[in-house]
Amino acid sequence: MKNKTSEKSVKCVIFDLDGTLVDTIDDLGLACDQLLMKKGITPQWTKDDYKGFVGNGARLLVQRAFGGTLSEAELDVLYALFKEIYGKIKLDHAYAYEGMTEVVNTLKKKGVKLAVCTNKPDAAAKGMVEHFFGSRTFDMVLGAVDGVPKKPDPAMANKIAEALGVNANECVWIGDSAVDIESADNFGCGCIAVSWGFRSKESLFERKPDHLVDAPKDILKILVF
Repeated sequence: MKNKTSEKSVKCVIFDLDGTLVDTIDDLGLACDQLLMKKGITPQWTKDDYKGFVGNGARLLVQRAFGGTLSEAELDVLYALFKEIYGKIKLDHAYAYEGMTEVVNTLKKKGVKLAVCTNKPDAAAKGMVEHFFGSRTFDMVLGAVDGVPKKPDPAMANKIAEALGVNANECVWIGDSAVDIESADNFGCGCIAVSWGFRSKESLFERKPDHLVDAPKDILKILVF
């Protein structure tokens, strides 16, 4: 993996959440639609549109849903309202991708430390991971907190590494977007990009991840289990 992480020396796997572990796009889109309607705007975005809007945090998702027209003051108010709306519906249509539970459980049994690093708001991320994977599967779940740099800044990953007692070259990052590939590069670890998420396989290939997989089971093949 770009000479940063040997598959045989992996001690920690850092997962993205939305589009990697869990399909969340329907409820993210519905929350934005509800927000638009509260402002008297008829929703116009498709699921594919919303797939293109996510990845850089919920605050930017809201701005994109409003066509980039919001002032910072307006965005503050609507971002807070979005978190309230989404918090109520985030599990209505979301589901763990087929095979992901087996992947994380296998890694856990092998003694690999597991973390989630996501630009989803921290409370929503922790609740979602616990709902789908239980409270003891992941060693750390770190979501976005206002005022703390988000991915692809390495600050969140550095915090995970420090808490779990691992170095960057002992980690592998798994995600579905260019943000995750860049995050891995900035952190200094290998990256496995997944094609079942919110970005096209072609766009991921262009960013040159160490590996690009089409099915969760292929993750275990790369990590030599």
